[in-house]
Amino acid sequence: MAAPNSAAVFGSTGLVGSFILSNLLASGPFRPVHTVGRRAPKAESPNLNSIIDADVNKWPAALTAISPAPHVAFSAIGTTRAAAGGIENQWKIDHDLNVEVARAAKQAGVKTFVFISSVGSDGILASTSPYSKMKKGVETTVKELEFDHGIIVRPGLIMGEREQKRLVEGLAMTFARGLGFLGLKDSFAQDAEVIARAAIRATQLADEGKAPSNGRPARRRLRRKLIISGFGRGSKELGIPTANLPVDDTLTPWIANIPSGVYFGYASLALPDSHPDHPSSAPSGAFTVFPMVMSIGYNPFYKNTVRSAEVHILHKFRRDFYDAHMRLLILGFIREEKDYKSLEALIDDINFDCEVAKKSLAREAWAWDKGSKEDAEWFIRPL
Repeated sequence: MAAPNSAAVFGSTGLVGSFILSNLLASGPFRPVHTVGRRAPKAESPNLNSIIDADVNKWPAALTAISPAPHVAFSAIGTTRAAAGGIENQWKIDHDLNVEVARAAKQAGVKTFVFISSVGSDGILASTSPYSKMKKGVETTVKELEFDHGIIVRPGLIMGEREQKRLVEGLAMTFARGLGFLGLKDSFAQDAEVIARAAIRATQLADEGKAPSNGRPARRRLRRKLIISGFGRGSKELGIPTANLPVDDTLTPWIANIPSGVYFGYASLALPDSHPDHPSSAPSGAFTVFPMVMSIGYNPFYKNTVRSAEVHILHKFRRDFYDAHMRLLILGFIREEKDYKSLEALIDDINFDCEVAKKSLAREAWAWDKGSKEDAEWFIRPL
């Protein structure tokens, strides 16, 4: 039996890096997990190998010295201008050190490199903001090194408790929490653990050949269906209402063929004219588009004996919409189907799936109308 792949984490004592490390140790896709830093991380595990060196200039060499080479390396290295003592010193950490670590990873034979960057690194700020310039420079290096998989994560404001408080960031987080009541937080800020888990999941999808190429999703459209009542547990037990598709080889043959797991994309619904969520300006039979997460399979936790497709539309409806026509556009795969030891664990993963879907679909390339013109027209064509 082949030995499991290992991972290396840089910045493992920082906010996002510490969550990357703790989730790697808890989920166990990589063993051992190496860290390189000025001090030991708080996490403890027999699968953890901490390399401690106060001289950051020696970190790249520490990576190349690991044998066998890690399969994946995560870099969450970062500091602030104040902590570094000026913009020049911050550049040495946020840009130069990240670049040298990426080059060392390529030299060592690392297959997948993950860089935690920042929103704005590919926009107008990339040419005007020193911070964005740093991130953009590292991203460019990662792309030029041509890893088997180069993964760049661009979070907005990172939510979480840091060891060292940052006044401006603290005020921004207070503002972001306020946006949460309006349902707008995700477009502005993300929780550090969500970012970490998404970064880890991206490496797994890349290894499985399920990662999108150049940020463009593969699109799979499904014909019009009628929603039917399902197992009756979505709202009652999970607090997550689902729309259930007919399980019939003649109506939904794709359910038998598509791999089990959790997917995300869009659903378009032809709500009855009398439905409170039917747009007042829309004609009868018009379709309205909503983001969605869909589970396909047998749901091992509930021991289902028949294959099902349950769609959770990411919208709070004021009334049920049974017997409505629905079309689906599947854009991405989140994870495989799995069993759970508790209902709470199942609910936690479902909520995390929803967060992954929201953040993926917030990107312009994943908009429902960015695919072929034929798909876009079909998706909203009136009955």
